[in-house]
Amino acid sequence: MGNHMVNRRHLFGLAGAGGAALAIPALSPTPAHAAPRRPAAWPTEFVEVTPTIEGDIAWYDVSRWGVEGKGWSDTAAYYDRLPARAEGVVTPEVWVRSRNSSGLLTRFVTDSTIFRARYRLSLATVAMYHMPAIGHSGVDLYARTPAGHDAWLANTHPASQNVNEQMGIAVDPGERLYTAYLPLYNSPQRLEIGVQAGAKFLGAVPRTTPPVVCYGSSIMQGGVASRPGMSITALLGRRFDLPTVNLGFSGNARMEPEIAQLLTELDASVYVVDSSPNMNPQQITERAEPFVRILRAARPDTPILMVEDRRYGDGQFVEFRRTRNAQNAAALRTAYDNLRRSGVGGLSYLSADQLPGPEELVDGSHPSDLGMMTYADAYDRALRPLLTRRAR
Repeated sequence: MGNHMVNRRHLFGLAGAGGAALAIPALSPTPAHAAPRRPAAWPTEFVEVTPTIEGDIAWYDVSRWGVEGKGWSDTAAYYDRLPARAEGVVTPEVWVRSRNSSGLLTRFVTDSTIFRARYRLSLATVAMYHMPAIGHSGVDLYARTPAGHDAWLANTHPASQNVNEQMGIAVDPGERLYTAYLPLYNSPQRLEIGVQAGAKFLGAVPRTTPPVVCYGSSIMQGGVASRPGMSITALLGRRFDLPTVNLGFSGNARMEPEIAQLLTELDASVYVVDSSPNMNPQQITERAEPFVRILRAARPDTPILMVEDRRYGDGQFVEFRRTRNAQNAAALRTAYDNLRRSGVGGLSYLSADQLPGPEELVDGSHPSDLGMMTYADAYDRALRPLLTRRAR
């Protein structure tokens, strides 16, 4: 697909300066459903990539400048989320789900007025009964506004494994920073961004700031957001202007010690542990304390947020649903209290009272986009003071 030559350089004229220090936009919590704050700076390190020219379109292979949100570089396929050596260590179900590109994103600067995406999906299934193809298998494109917000622009609409589409309609002229979020429940085998031949194009080097690392269930993976940019980690990434690592494993987040050991390899700004929806009270009782102790032993200064099981939407009418939620919450709270009493510091707790209610769930379990916003609001209130203290 052409000879790709990459040269690193700094792009002059862009706002702000880079660096590894945590960049927290403000000290106070974000009000519910508030507009994102202006990020502190654009990325300042970019790469020039030689495209493949086909007619009036210049195609750029994303792997030539990179994706943000990858915790490990030694993956079996480029858009995997766990290292290749995790196969056979984690359960087969976790391994399969780790090959979805949930939470990965790429940034670039261009003055093109049109955009295309070309990729082949790893999985033939492009949607689910409660999740549209755009969220499941689409690429979601955001653009930086003059006010400094990343605002939705366009996306792909996959109907099969092979996707080659224009994203949206022609935009107003001007050089902008763009962010493309990758599929939540599928993964590209190869991903190319297409712009007008002759347009300026620079790929943004993924930031090395310690990320917010989120471990959890299908909800954390992004189920069932309408678009990749509406997942919890995407929302938090835009609010905090920080990298996020999405380690949601649909139906299979059960606090296995092998996962905890893998998480300790990441230099996180904070760990979020939100796996209760996939667990029963006995599993939480047996596994929550050892899981957190593994993290704390390896990362003594990294804050850890423990999150209760969300409540089922039909729980007010179905007793066994209420019972499961209540028992899961009680088990996690007991584990949290035990850890605190035993001297484990740096722990915080988020209760289900702050999580989405029945009208914000698609199927009584997974959040709609509105529910994702409520999740992000709750996480924002819990995480912002932890990140602010860590940055001092």
